[in-house]
Amino acid sequence: MVQSVNTPINFKADTIAYPTVSYNNRYTPPMPDNSIDDVFLMQEMANQKAIKKEKSKEKWDKAGVLAQAGIAVAFLGMLIVNLIGLKKGGQSIADAASEAAKKELDTLTKVNINWDDFAEKKIVAPLDSKTTSKALKGAFKNMIDSRKITEKAKNWGGGSDNTDIIYLYGHGGTGKTYIAKQFAQEMGAKFTSIKYPDIGSPFKDAGSMKINRFFENIIEAAEKEKDRQFVVCIDEIDAIIKKVQDASQGSGEASKARAAVLTGLDRVREHCSNVTIIATSNYHPKNGIVDPIVLRRFNNMILAPLPEVEQAEALLKMYLEKQNIGALKDSGFIDGSDFKNFAKKLHNNGYSNGEISLIAEEAGKIFRSSLIGVADADLPKHKFTVKFLEDAMKLKGEAASKTNDLMDVAKTNRYNSWVNHQNSQQNKAKLSVFERIKQWISNKF
Repeated sequence: MVQSVNTPINFKADTIAYPTVSYNNRYTPPMPDNSIDDVFLMQEMANQKAIKKEKSKEKWDKAGVLAQAGIAVAFLGMLIVNLIGLKKGGQSIADAASEAAKKELDTLTKVNINWDDFAEKKIVAPLDSKTTSKALKGAFKNMIDSRKITEKAKNWGGGSDNTDIIYLYGHGGTGKTYIAKQFAQEMGAKFTSIKYPDIGSPFKDAGSMKINRFFENIIEAAEKEKDRQFVVCIDEIDAIIKKVQDASQGSGEASKARAAVLTGLDRVREHCSNVTIIATSNYHPKNGIVDPIVLRRFNNMILAPLPEVEQAEALLKMYLEKQNIGALKDSGFIDGSDFKNFAKKLHNNGYSNGEISLIAEEAGKIFRSSLIGVADADLPKHKFTVKFLEDAMKLKGEAASKTNDLMDVAKTNRYNSWVNHQNSQQNKAKLSVFERIKQWISNKF
């Protein structure tokens, strides 16, 4: 504790007796005579420093304000210059922003359509070749013949229009897109093919806008050449026209895309009599997966079946000959009974066109690998036999058609019934006791 000093101090006295002061039991010497003057001098110096610091702060504050004002003036000057430049060019800032937004939208909704002329190139097999199913030949023949008659014959025969919108369905690998090319070649038409990723978009509303633009481009091309036939193939259209639950994620965008497809098909039917649209799908139209409202837009539903015996034989022969296997040319294997029996096996086991192609290619690889280390003089001794085809079939496994539920209407209907039952049970579980009693009373009475 600091001891209190009761002795009065007389600054005017010549001699002052300073008492001894103790701080925490430590001795503090008495202050000298001039200590008071030093204290006042130190206080004055501190005051002068504080005044200088305050004045310096005021100067820096003024400099900051002036700097900010300069930046603002420079920005306004640049803005005025830009405005004058845009005005001279006959364009305002709003117009420039609108034009930039339009360019961005055009980029997001752009659809590239490439037209092929198979009638001129002849790069696909004719529709009446042995590789094409007899059922498909008959289905397309009526459409082709109705398009080739004269105007007088059309007036005599009647009919509202020549626009065909075809739902071509079947197992994967049955050559649906190839069939569309064959049809275009037979018609002498321009052909284009597009898939959903080409007209889809992850951005909101951009997908439906791309679909609208796709159909606009088709109509524009058809109207420019009214004397020319056009065939448009939309691959895997089921990606757009499947039924979507209203509460499911992305149902809003899916509904817009489906509506854009419906509108596009109606517009083609209304404006273009020289356009045929072939939409391919792996879904049977009656299995309840594809939206029935969309299916009503198609005036033809054609099944692309699995290969028949003669077709399987012709396909296997074509795919083997494409590999230029010298051992086949002189051996006569393709004309023998082993080859024909293997083609029957392909048909009986439900192998598709695409799977037959893969088996033929794999058999060629196995045969070529067996020739490693064989001397050139001994090559004629190594013949291509059915063993290589059978080994290839084992490697490629069971036909996909055996496990494909998309074309199995009965199995899909059973599954849909089970899903509906599960949904109804879940809905019942969510009901309150009062609602359950009310429902039971309404069912009883």
